[in-house]
Amino acid sequence: MAKELGRRDHAAEDPLHPLRHSAAHVMAGAVLDLFPGTKLGIGPAIRNGFYYDLDVPRPLSPDDLPRIEARMREVANADHPFERSEMSREEGLRFFREAGQDYKVDLIESFEEAEGADGGAVSIYRHGDFVDLCKGPHVKRTGDIKAFKLLSIAGAYWRGDESRPQLTRLYGTVWPSQKELDAYLERLKEIQRRDHRALGRDLELFRIDDELGSGLVLWLPNLSVVREELETWWRKVHHERGYTLVYTPHIAHEKTYQRSGHLEKYGENMYGPLLLDEGTQRFWIKPMNCPGHIKVFQSGVRSYRELPLRIGELGTVYRYERGGTLHGMQRVRGFTQDDSHIFCSWEDAQEEIGKVFDLAMEFMRLFGYVDPVIYLSTRPERRLGSDELWDKAEEALRQALGVREVPYKIDEGGGVFYAPKIDIKVMDAIGREWQGPTIQIDLNLPERFDVTFVNSRGERERAVMIHRVLFGSLERFVGGLIEHYAGNFPLWLNWEQVAVVPVREDALPYAREVAARLRQEGIRVRLDEQMADMRERIREAQQRRAGYIIVVGGKEAEARTVSVRRRGAGKGEEERGVALEEFVRRVTEERDAKSLPSDFNPRDTGPSVDEAAVS
Repeated sequence: MAKELGRRDHAAEDPLHPLRHSAAHVMAGAVLDLFPGTKLGIGPAIRNGFYYDLDVPRPLSPDDLPRIEARMREVANADHPFERSEMSREEGLRFFREAGQDYKVDLIESFEEAEGADGGAVSIYRHGDFVDLCKGPHVKRTGDIKAFKLLSIAGAYWRGDESRPQLTRLYGTVWPSQKELDAYLERLKEIQRRDHRALGRDLELFRIDDELGSGLVLWLPNLSVVREELETWWRKVHHERGYTLVYTPHIAHEKTYQRSGHLEKYGENMYGPLLLDEGTQRFWIKPMNCPGHIKVFQSGVRSYRELPLRIGELGTVYRYERGGTLHGMQRVRGFTQDDSHIFCSWEDAQEEIGKVFDLAMEFMRLFGYVDPVIYLSTRPERRLGSDELWDKAEEALRQALGVREVPYKIDEGGGVFYAPKIDIKVMDAIGREWQGPTIQIDLNLPERFDVTFVNSRGERERAVMIHRVLFGSLERFVGGLIEHYAGNFPLWLNWEQVAVVPVREDALPYAREVAARLRQEGIRVRLDEQMADMRERIREAQQRRAGYIIVVGGKEAEARTVSVRRRGAGKGEEERGVALEEFVRRVTEERDAKSLPSDFNPRDTGPSVDEAAVS
């Protein structure tokens, strides 16, 4: 049976949270010392580090970071205690107004608004002459902060609002020891080496064209091969599991999104309205595929005998994301989502959730994502639907996990406003956590759209709607795969599975024969007919990340063999005299098995990395 590991405690999950939060205070104090007049925003701990948003009198540059670090070291060496005290809200407002710290005043005023009271108290922390509005916790003394490094500078709007001032965000990292810091910095170098934006440019995978529009991805031919293979596999898997694959329109009438609640909840992230029929009709570009799938279900009166009805789509959607949040393929404005919705009865819900969970785990293993962490995310404070429905939905998810031998944690209040969910988090090849598949029981849309079926008693019954994604966004998933594999895709996904390099021009006829034989088996082949230096041609094939490089000359032509060099092989590891048909057999078996690359280590993990700090 699955074991519930207890409630998710975000602070407890990072035992270094007090150290990192304290380092943020020391950094902010150092900036205030060096640049008088700096105004303080917020400075939280994040995974593996910290940041602070600051309104600095002049723009900061990377050249300023060593100065700030040096001042931080002086403060750390001074070994000031972190001292907590409290002020009434009125005292806090007066104190920070007199200090010219407008953003702290704004925060205290927002506390009052949120809590609906003028009384109470606010806590502050002091080290040396630096005072900050803060709940804590902190380490005991600044001397506890030893191994740290400032990483980067970015921009951030105050409270994430584009209409408010843009502040300077300083990122840093801190660790208990220099050894751990050095290991983390090495991990950052590996992250930068794998950056999908750089690899996308170097390997001609994708492009984002400013004239076409930011946040919109052009899949270039190489990466289009990867996508085609992923989509073909996805469709096959879903057909085998009884899904009906559909296509829904890219726009819908405004009344659809009014009924679904998207205009109310997500209107600021939607594109539209489009005025059609001489301005008498208002349409919006779809941000989600859910309403279309409901309409497919409602295209006829459904009987309990037709259930469960599993509907899936690789549907392209569009959502407005602020310009400052866009990030290569991983944060975009137009993307294809592998949405699926399962319509069933409550009696079938647990079994259907379990089937989806099993598929999700198989899915992650195929791509080499290991060590999944499972969360059952329960009802948030603000939600739609009755407690009775939430009880049934959470219990169905809990029971589906309970019959499988997987440990999981409860993420109390971590569900979305319309659904509890199972969240699967996975670690990639270099220790970064990614959001994997999610499984939700939607308690909102079936009510809004009156989604029903005729039960065995001939009565109308509300259908259960299970919402799940595996890829999520294809763009985000593939961007992650580029970094996960460091550009070295498994053979079944590789755009250039075999490169054929003839030694001399007289070997060209046999090289063409080799290429033709491989293409007969559906292998993607690139035949290099340029008679430039052979070593240069091999190096170019390696740079293109060809899965195999086949070298053929007169001896190979006479014996009908090939010389084989696998991607990632070291010097002297070339295999000579391999019979052509034997190589064809090997490469087709590897492709069909969807094996992970031989040069891929799914457990090459170290300290996980907060990517925002190095973007």
